[in-house]
Amino acid sequence: MLRPVLIIGAVGVGGYVAWQIFWAFILPLLGAVLGFLWLVLKIALLVGLAYWIYRMLMKSVTKKPEPES
Repeated sequence: MLRPVLIIGAVGVGGYVAWQIFWAFILPLLGAVLGFLWLVLKIALLVGLAYWIYRMLMKSVTKKPEPES
């Protein structure tokens, strides 16, 4: 009668221990991956901003005057 309860308890304790070990190893890896992705996003935004500024400057420099009629 008590055996199924003990099995459920053992599975619960084993799952808890496995979960703690899993997060002890995965959480730093997850932080490193998210930090790397954030760095890539910031670099992409800076490159995009520089490209947009370049395009605006080139548009104003190469703008041809309209003929007066």
